Amino acid sequence: AGLPPSTVHIKLRGHAGQSLGAFMCAGITLELVGDANDYVGKGLSGGRVIVYPPRDAPYVAEENVLVGNACFYGATGGDAFLRGIAAERFAVRNSGAAVVVEGVGDHGCEYMTGGTVVVLGRTGRNFAAGMSGGEAYVYDA
Repeated sequence: AGLPPSTVHIKLRGHAGQSLGAFMCAGITLELVGDANDYVGKGLSGGRVIVYPPRDAPYVAEENVLVGNACFYGATGGDAFLRGIAAERFAVRNSGAAVVVEGVGDHGCEYMTGGTVVVLGRTGRNFAAGMSGGEAYVYDA
C-alpha cells in the first residue's frame, strides 16, 4: 500500500544533518546533492534515498565519506543509492532495504536479516558479523 513510487520527489542541495529520510515511507524520493551526517535512512520503510556530491566537488566521491555513521540502521524497505563512502555501522539490522554504496567503514551489515546491500568498493573490519539473512555483494576492485 502507500503512494505509488516517486509520487513526491524532493531534491535538496547542501549538507543534511542527522536522520535524513529516517522512517520514510513508500512513494517518497529524497535526492540530496551534497553530503549528510549520521542515520541517513534509519528505519527506512519505503521510498528512495539518493545522495551524491555536486558535479564541481573538489574531491573524488568514491574516495571520500559521503554519509555518516549508522545509515540505514533497522531499515525494513525502500532503496538507496549513494555515490561515495558510508562511515561505520552501515545497514546494521537491515531487514528489507536495497542499498548501493561505494564503500563502507567498520561493522557494515552487522546482524542483517534481510534486504540487499551492494558495496562497490572497500569494506572495513567486521563486515557482516552476525548476519543471518539478506544478501551482501562486495566488489573490492
